[in-house]
Amino acid sequence: MEESQYTVERTSNPDEETQKFLWGKLQEYSLSKLNREDHKTTDFFSITYSERGTIIAGALCYFYFKGLNLQLLWVDESKRGRALGTKLLAQVEEEAGKLGAKLIFLYSFGFQAPKFYLKWGYKQFGIIEDFPEGHNCYFLQKKLS
Repeated sequence: MEESQYTVERTSNPDEETQKFLWGKLQEYSLSKLNREDHKTTDFFSITYSERGTIIAGALCYFYFKGLNLQLLWVDESKRGRALGTKLLAQVEEEAGKLGAKLIFLYSFGFQAPKFYLKWGYKQFGIIEDFPEGHNCYFLQKKLS
């Protein structure tokens, strides 16, 4: 049996081409197992609010398999309490609906905003206790109609 030579490389902040390649290969494999034409659509997008050219709130989302992974939702600390997070979440949910998402899923650390999502109809379906140390990580989802 022939011995293969591998090159191993760790890259901080991999470029878009590498990310696209790896996500594409994973999707290609996954779709071959799902065998569903209606699961082929993917979309990686952001929604941002800016004030005088500076982003003050934003969300990163990845849509695949008819589900929307809300990877992050952030509002500048000085702008909190003005319903920007609520408006941003509503826009994420609206976009998810346009894409045909059946659910939105995310995680939030206890010191971030799990109560915010629970307030807007998200349900907790998992937890990693004591991660990071002294805190919990909550997994949440909302089924869309």
